[in-house]
Amino acid sequence: MCLENDAELLEIYQFGRKLGKGSFGVVFEATHIETQTQWAIKVVRRPAAGNSRVKLLEQEINILKQVNHAYIIHLKEIYNSAHKVYLVTELCTGGDLKQMLQKKKFFTEDQTRHVICSLADAIAYLHKRDIVHRDLKLENILVKNPPDKKVDGRINIKVRCNRGYSHWCDVWSIGVVMYMLLCGEPPFVSTNKETLLEEIMNKEVTFTQPIWTTVSDAAKSLLTCLLKEDPAYRMSANQLLENPWITGDTNVPAVPVNVLEMMREHLELQDRTQTQEDLCLTSSEDTSDPHLAPRAASAETNGNCRSPAKLSPERDKRDSSFCTSPTSTKLVLYDYNTTLKHFDHAFSYLRLKFMALK
Repeated sequence: MCLENDAELLEIYQFGRKLGKGSFGVVFEATHIETQTQWAIKVVRRPAAGNSRVKLLEQEINILKQVNHAYIIHLKEIYNSAHKVYLVTELCTGGDLKQMLQKKKFFTEDQTRHVICSLADAIAYLHKRDIVHRDLKLENILVKNPPDKKVDGRINIKVRCNRGYSHWCDVWSIGVVMYMLLCGEPPFVSTNKETLLEEIMNKEVTFTQPIWTTVSDAAKSLLTCLLKEDPAYRMSANQLLENPWITGDTNVPAVPVNVLEMMREHLELQDRTQTQEDLCLTSSEDTSDPHLAPRAASAETNGNCRSPAKLSPERDKRDSSFCTSPTSTKLVLYDYNTTLKHFDHAFSYLRLKFMALK
């Protein structure tokens, strides 16, 4: 909607307290005069023609127009004047997660689970539409209402240049948010960006603070999957939603979080199977020597191998002995669709690597 002048908007909304200030503009609490409903209005000074901020502002507005999700800030209306743009959005009166964490010091595991589940659901929704948030942090996760026990969060859409980044950066950010909620501190700390990057590249996430003794192994295991330095080893937002720590289903078998892990486990399984077969073959050859064979043939097991108790003459000619492992090898058959997802994620990562080299 176009305004002839900025004062015209004051006939529609009554402006209240300032909620915050960002790189694009200032956000105010406002009341729709006719309906008396509460909203947040982001006031953005229109960039000069040719300024790079023009494109970023257009991108943010276009994204807000096309998204509709329970955990993403809802855009109600847009007003344009000669010098300003007014974005009327859903009002969140509970502050942001950074403010809340400073008061609480840390979140319980159940509270953290609710926040991360909501966050992952919103991010999976954006990724499905090829939208990368790229600026997930505690201060950009707003709380709908002042919480008692349940934290009802909304993510605030902010647009950043996506050059060199993919949706995997959002997954990393979810891991950082989860880590900070559970212990009150970031997973990696340094005095400057250079040494911080070096620490991230060369160190695994650790759980040394005393508070981690009260956190479940499932939560810590999930964090190691989210905070992988190599994006190819990170789980996706959809996989996060299916994780047993999120769903509470402890009977779900552990499935590799990506295609590289799946390939590694498959090769390890092949190696173990081949080793068992080699051991059985060696043992079988040894027992065929009359000097090494036991005095009485029986169906008792001998090490890793055993002979059949009664064999027919025909079968005896074909197969004089067979070998079995004390513990049968179980072959895990992964869901076909899940496997395709793993390969699709790996292919996307390799494609990005290739594009970066061009």
